[in-house]
Order: sequence, then structure tokens, then C-alpha cells
Amino acid sequence: KENSVLSLQEYPFQRRSDEEKKRIKELGPDRPNLQIQQQSSDRGRSYTRCFSGTSYGKRSWLAGCDVSHAFYCFPCLLFQSLGTETLWTTTGVCDLKHLSDKNSLHSLVNQSSEGASQPKRRRLLSPDVHERIATEVCDTILQHTMERFCFTSHLVSATLLQADRFEQYTVAFPEDALSRTLKAYPVLNGSKLKTELSLIYCKEEFRTCCGAVDLLQLFKENNLEEVFSETVTLLKILITTPMTTAEAERCFSTLKRVKTFLRNSMTQERLNALAMLSMEKRMVTEIIDFNQKVIEKFASQKERRAKFIFK
Repeated sequence: KENSVLSLQEYPFQRRSDEEKKRIKELGPDRPNLQIQQQSSDRGRSYTRCFSGTSYGKRSWLAGCDVSHAFYCFPCLLFQSLGTETLWTTTGVCDLKHLSDKNSLHSLVNQSSEGASQPKRRRLLSPDVHERIATEVCDTILQHTMERFCFTSHLVSATLLQADRFEQYTVAFPEDALSRTLKAYPVLNGSKLKTELSLIYCKEEFRTCCGAVDLLQLFKENNLEEVFSETVTLLKILITTPMTTAEAERCFSTLKRVKTFLRNSMTQERLNALAMLSMEKRMVTEIIDFNQKVIEKFASQKERRAKFIFK
């Protein structure tokens, strides 16, 4: 037989013609009935292991030889290389007791070697498919971006208090920005805020302010907080509105470093103090004799058993 183990061992598959190779592949592995009988014992009982045809049915790559009465690997017989295991091509496996273990190990080795020797080929896509995928990706990015930045009405309120636009606002009052601000912050009194802003736009003193903090500081220094109450409320909202979440994330990172497992039972006052020291560490390092001053204050708070101040 052309597909028998002896024929493939005597006349290797690589040396055969294309027609013979095609016939051998169509025939598949040779699977004769093997005359194998082995005596085994288990827990004091002896029994005989015999060949069973089910061994072929479970493994499509398994071949047999009726001369050596052993099992062989049909793909290894066809495509032998330097790294091929000789047990499955030359010697053969005739140990029925450990046949399942050897078959499982050999199939795993074949899978890993095939995966390493034959890299996966990238599927070639047509230009139409590339264009369709690129369009879907761009649409997804635009949709997520629009959802992320859809709520921006509260940022328009900052334009109402830009000092470089006060002269322009005296000619044309920013009605659109005011309406969007009132929609974003319903707590504000619209008519009163409009009156206060109209007065601020006309005064030269307010046009020299640089930013919302400078304008709020001017109101506090001149005791104008009650007069411009709605404007002060809007300024406080603008000043305390974070542009990004980076500052809050830094606070949580600091809290994770300060409130550890060993410091889990500290009081709120001590936690605030340690967090402040961690966040303002640059200012702390610039203070001369900071550690010595802390020790002296701690020692002088109340009398303890041990005296920490020595003269």
C-alpha cells in the first residue's frame, strides 16, 4: 500500500511524484487491525489489554503498522523534518496503557509547532471595506466627543465677566449669553443680574480687572458684595468650577498615600492636616526649621509623662 507505514518509511513522501502524493493524501492513514496484547495489573488484579479500533476513531492523524504492531503519526510520516519526534515516525508506540497520555502530549506539541512555524496571514480587505470601517470609526469618535462636550452652557457665563469685552457690551448687551447662563444656573435672579452687569459694563473701574478673581477681590475691598449680590454669586460659581478633573484626581491620590491601612483610625482633623502637608510640601520645605517648630509646638501642648523640651 502506498499509504502504509512501511512504504512511507522506505520511500519518503518528499521523493514521490505529485500524483503519488495526491493519492496518498486521498487514501489517508493506513489503519490495520493490530495484534497487540499486553498483561497489566492494578490493585492486585491482573488483566490483558488488547487492541481496539476505537483508538483510530478518536484521532484522525493516527496510523498503524501490522508488521511492527505499533501506532504512528501519519502527518509526521509525510512531512518529516529535523525536529520531528522519532517515536512517532521510526519506533512507533505500542504501549496501550499510556497511549492516551502520549497521544495528548503529541497533539499539543503539533499544535504549538504549527502555530509557531506558520504565522497567521492577515486578511486582505478591499478599498470599499477600508472606507466603510474608517467611516464607522470616525462617526463613533465624533458621537462620543459630542456627548462628552454637549453640556457647555455653564462655560458661556464666563464671557459675561471678561473685562476686555465690557466696552463692547455697553453697545450691544450679550442677551444670548445671559439667557444661557440663567438656563444653566436657575438660582440666579435674571433681571437683577442684568441690571448689575449693565452697571459694571459702564464703569471704567471694572474694565481694569484681569479675570474673575480680580473682579471679586475688587468687590470685597470696596464692600460691594451686597450691592452686586447676583454678580458676586456668579463670580463664586465661575471661580469654583473646575475646568478639568485633574485637581480632584490629585486630591484622591494624596488621600490614598496619607490614609493607609495603619492610619485608618485617625481623626478628621489629623487627616486634613496630613493631607495639607502632602499637597503643600513645596511650601513646607521652604520653611526654615519646620520640623523643630513642629516638635516644640507638639511638646508644649499639654503635660505628658515624658518631657520633650530639654534646656
